[in-house]
Amino acid sequence: MFTLLFPLIFALQVIAARKLTLTYRHWSAVFVLPVLVTTMEYISFLTSRDGTAGSIAYTQCDFLPVVQVAALTGIQGITFLVTFFPTAVALIIYRYQRNQSIRTLSLVTLSILSAVIVWGVVRLNHMSPATQSLRIGMVTIDKQAYHQQDTKGEDRDMYLANLYLRRVGELVKQGAKMVVFPEKMFTVRDNRRAGFIRQFKDTAIAHQIGIVACVTLQKGDYYENRAWVIGEDGTLLADYQKVHLFAGELLDSLKPGKEPGLFLRNGGTEGVAICKDMDFQQDISRYGSSNCNVLYVPAWDFERDGWLHSRMAIMRCVEGGYGMARNARHGRLTINDYCGRVLYEANSDNGTPALLSGNVNIQHHATLYNKWGDWFSLLNAIAALVSLLLLGYPIARSER
Repeated sequence: MFTLLFPLIFALQVIAARKLTLTYRHWSAVFVLPVLVTTMEYISFLTSRDGTAGSIAYTQCDFLPVVQVAALTGIQGITFLVTFFPTAVALIIYRYQRNQSIRTLSLVTLSILSAVIVWGVVRLNHMSPATQSLRIGMVTIDKQAYHQQDTKGEDRDMYLANLYLRRVGELVKQGAKMVVFPEKMFTVRDNRRAGFIRQFKDTAIAHQIGIVACVTLQKGDYYENRAWVIGEDGTLLADYQKVHLFAGELLDSLKPGKEPGLFLRNGGTEGVAICKDMDFQQDISRYGSSNCNVLYVPAWDFERDGWLHSRMAIMRCVEGGYGMARNARHGRLTINDYCGRVLYEANSDNGTPALLSGNVNIQHHATLYNKWGDWFSLLNAIAALVSLLLLGYPIARSER
């Protein structure tokens, strides 16, 4: 049913757009399908347990000039454009074949597309000087380490912790000042939490480096997915609990958190989120609204979706106006800027060990989407309602 539902909804949207086009014969009918699709996606964003996953906007992740629209409208603006362009081409051909005027429609289509490309190119090339740059290091270990038969229970957790911490020195030699580990490095029982945090603090102090460690914390009969952010001086800057859990985590008795992972470091606001959190536009927008300068994201992908899930997270950075370092087991390790450019990338899709380091600017770029939120989606929702009213109660036909 889930597989059939979305194609069925899309087919109904196409039928509705076709009906209005044939009824009114006006060039403005070109907006009906984009408006309906954008509105339906927005509703799914607000109601689905998977957030923005499945949005057609993510097909444009590598087309950076178009991606910049997300800074104005959120990814809903990209969805609108992806459905607007083919609709416009189809309607231009349709009207031309019937000797109807295509001048206004062509002019509107070219104007919208030109404005989008110009805006994107200008934003990509307008780089304000960075006041501070941070070198970030990331590491994933071989997945076979999680299946060692000679280590079990607490000994296994300590073994995994040491495997990760041994790699810190290599990243320090590459100039790293912050190390981001992947999601669920190992499981920690609540009564051993302080000891593991002490181990990370000692490593941070010894190397004068910040650390973002993500573990599964066992509390009695339930679990929490926690990210600890530790400063260079050993201070625990944040103890963040993952807010959005996928279905398997809920079945495994994990409990979600509620608050964003914002903290102060060197006088600036930074943030931490975990994997699936980045699929949820409204929650992650709180980081941009709080003038977050950089976001650290431990993650764990499913091998086949490494590229897509990393790019979904990068879209949140374009909407929010900050850079990000994302480290995923069985996925991609990426460092990107506020425009969505992937500056550095490594691949651990197959569970192979990976090491990555690179610089990211520590600065916030205010966006219209940060200030006005889902204004574009609400505008589309109003237009969709008007379209449905016209479909149900047709008025006098226009021949223009």
